[in-house]
Amino acid sequence: MDFIRRAWLFTKAKIGRTVLLIVAFSAILIFVLSGLIINSAANVSIDNAIKAAGATVSLSVDMQNVIKEAQSSATSSSSSSESTSDTSGKRFNIDMPTISESTAKKIAALDGVKSYSFTYQASASADSGIEKVSTSSDTASSDSATGDQNGPGGDMGGGQMGGSQDDFTIYGTNNLAANTSFSSSYKIKSGRAIKASDEGTNNVVIESTLASQNNLKVGSTFTLTDSNDKTYKMTVVGIYTTTSSSTESSIQYMNTMYTPLSVANAMKATTGKISTATYSMTNPANADSFVKKANKLINNDSFQVSKDDQAYQNVKSSLNNVASFARNIVLIVAIAGAIILSLIVMLMVRERRFEIGVLMSLGESKIKIIGQFFFELFMVMIVSVGIASAAGNVVGNVVGQQILKQETTQTTASSTNNGAPGAPGQNGNTTSQRPSGNGGGFMGKAGGAMGIGQSQAESKALEKLNVKTSYTEILLLVAIAILITLIAVGLASIGILRLNPKQVLTN
Repeated sequence: MDFIRRAWLFTKAKIGRTVLLIVAFSAILIFVLSGLIINSAANVSIDNAIKAAGATVSLSVDMQNVIKEAQSSATSSSSSSESTSDTSGKRFNIDMPTISESTAKKIAALDGVKSYSFTYQASASADSGIEKVSTSSDTASSDSATGDQNGPGGDMGGGQMGGSQDDFTIYGTNNLAANTSFSSSYKIKSGRAIKASDEGTNNVVIESTLASQNNLKVGSTFTLTDSNDKTYKMTVVGIYTTTSSSTESSIQYMNTMYTPLSVANAMKATTGKISTATYSMTNPANADSFVKKANKLINNDSFQVSKDDQAYQNVKSSLNNVASFARNIVLIVAIAGAIILSLIVMLMVRERRFEIGVLMSLGESKIKIIGQFFFELFMVMIVSVGIASAAGNVVGNVVGQQILKQETTQTTASSTNNGAPGAPGQNGNTTSQRPSGNGGGFMGKAGGAMGIGQSQAESKALEKLNVKTSYTEILLLVAIAILITLIAVGLASIGILRLNPKQVLTN
């Protein structure tokens, strides 16, 4: 084992050269380790993104099919009563279908549902103890429209497209806390949210400005009336307000109340009906299979089940890009490191040709001479691995966060250009910014399923890359370092294998 002792003695004797090798090898291994831990952190973050970003599946009225059916019905009716088939200029009525709550609950019973929320939209007017929040222009227009308030806007799947002049928009729900469209822009300021146990009561959650204007607080009561002049004595159980991420640009949301489903059904003279249902998935990756199963349970062209996993897909894409970049770092740096070290060892071999010739003339085998060079570089590698282990976590964290920041910026810009987050507010359509977002057929999808509430989830999932060194990365780093050492020594040793003592000493 003399070649190992010679390697140690040479390493000590040439301390300057050894230090340079340690610096070069350490730099290579630091970037290799950074790539390994960034890749590992990105893979872990992808799993965490499943919980943070999430995905929702919405059950709502398919407005396109409903309109087509109405047009088809009007055409066939016109054809039977007139000789001409021209129906241009003729009016047709749209009978909005309603979703049975029992059907929605069957879907909720499928595997993979973390939570669910049903909504049903109605409208009501103030009777006593409360007045709506209004502007001076609203007051003037309401005075000129007195006596023109017949028929609530309930004929369009919740009234979002109707011409109702009622004071308040009522959103019946079984679980307000699970309503992502509500939680993305609003929060409970005092009291609590509507929950399933409120069913059958007249409990209500109102907006803070409306509460302040009417001196209402949790426990206060007031009376509403529906289009049939039926009165409802409401009890305030919660007061909500906007969050910093809210995009409200009108006072309409201030006159929106949240009640149990039973109240909204009573105001519309229905039983067990809902406008939309939203299901939060445990695993966004299973959203497609869930949609297929849900569609089988519905089996009705008037309704549609659609998924919204855009936030999850954006986060997953960003983190996959980070992981891919990290893998490329490992590959490129490892190859470049092997080439650089090979060149360094080759130069060392050229300088030590006389030493090699003497050893070979004394009967030392070529394998042991190559082994000496390997152990010289191996000892340098051990020190370099220690330095890389200490510094790799810091460098990896800086590089990883910078890459993630860039990916987050690109994702945000892409989402903005596509109009996903906050799309309901475009083109001045403030109606689609109603708090429920989910209520009211295709308008509900425009308000809730197209991304409101998802940007917060994306931000949370992409907030930070948890970069830290583990034993797995260290062991993998050691394996890569040994491989680099073997390649470097192997390439440099090609010349040694071709030499004989006479040639070396003669030259």
